[in-house]
Amino acid sequence: MEVLKNEIDNCNAIITVNIDKGDISENVENKLADYRKKAKVPGFRPGKVPAGMIKKMYGNAIIAEELNKSVSQALFEFIKNEKLNVLGDPLPNEKQEQVDFNNQETFSFIFDIALAPEFELSLTKREKIVEYIIKVDKKLKQSFIENYQNKFGNFIDKEIADEKSIVRGNIVQIDKNGDIAEGGISAENSSVDISLIKDKKIKSEFIGAQKNKTIDFDIKKAFENETEISALLKIKKEEVNNIEPDFKFTVYEIKEFTKAEINQELFDKAFGEGTVKSNEEFESKIEQIIKENFASETSFLLAFDIKEKFVNKLGAELPEAFLKRWLKATNKEITEEQLEQEFPHFIENLKWSLIKSKLTKEHEIKVSEEELLDAAKKSVIRQLQKYGISNIPDEQ
Repeated sequence: MEVLKNEIDNCNAIITVNIDKGDISENVENKLADYRKKAKVPGFRPGKVPAGMIKKMYGNAIIAEELNKSVSQALFEFIKNEKLNVLGDPLPNEKQEQVDFNNQETFSFIFDIALAPEFELSLTKREKIVEYIIKVDKKLKQSFIENYQNKFGNFIDKEIADEKSIVRGNIVQIDKNGDIAEGGISAENSSVDISLIKDKKIKSEFIGAQKNKTIDFDIKKAFENETEISALLKIKKEEVNNIEPDFKFTVYEIKEFTKAEINQELFDKAFGEGTVKSNEEFESKIEQIIKENFASETSFLLAFDIKEKFVNKLGAELPEAFLKRWLKATNKEITEEQLEQEFPHFIENLKWSLIKSKLTKEHEIKVSEEELLDAAKKSVIRQLQKYGISNIPDEQ
């Protein structure tokens, strides 16, 4: 067996693997013997099928299997030993001849490969990339403070409802005379957020309501949103369109949400007991959180600008024709239109991957397990903070 490389240009080459039948004959004979032991052929006992019949039945398939195995191994060992920086995977050459297993004693398998271009990276002192830092202004800080007040606020009981109240009670469907409709819809323990009522007249009926007050109203005028109506009546959203709109609501509880006061109780709930002890420390902590929240955004922008700077400086050509063939071979469902549309983005990412690989080797950049674990923790913390979850103990 021999493996030969023929360079077409800086980025394209052909590898030819020449192999004789003799190179694989021992493996083929062993496989045939194994097949003979296991083969079940009508008229013959197991293990007694004539060797010639087994060879005729399975010979070519076994030869093809062993050729494929030996050629693949030789091809990838050659790439490894020659330290070829291959892009994608080797592809069968389009001029590869059909194999005749019965008459050929020698075989040649031809593969196209794409090679990563050699390139240098250089930046002058004049070339600069801006790293942005988010300025925390009063408006932004105040919005975060209010978020904490809302998060740790609570509902208090009220005697009389106002526009911000939520009233809870029972709701039943009524007929045109105001009587409970026979077989109508009813729901217990339903909540009405008065601020969401669209019709001014109906809203005025709820404002000023006290416990045990009954209010007749048109539910479709009060709420234009089908989701709100279905939640109030505890029915499926699809059923809303077909219902008659007249309902009676009986109030038995009035609640109103109040923001948490800015005091030690809020500080302890938000950041853990004793972590923050004054208004000044509270605002400082909020500012720190805002900066940390936006740090990932500014870091992403910096990484994007660095990528753009280096990719634009990389003048090396890539084997685009081969890469398009390879993408089509590995993504059978991709259309020509999709390929042309996505290919520039693929090339950009490939260039950046080559650049990162070169920089990693040149500067001997390595990531320790400790650094990896720390990065993973920070990623999880950022995700949880988006849902308002903070102060997570390290063991969790």
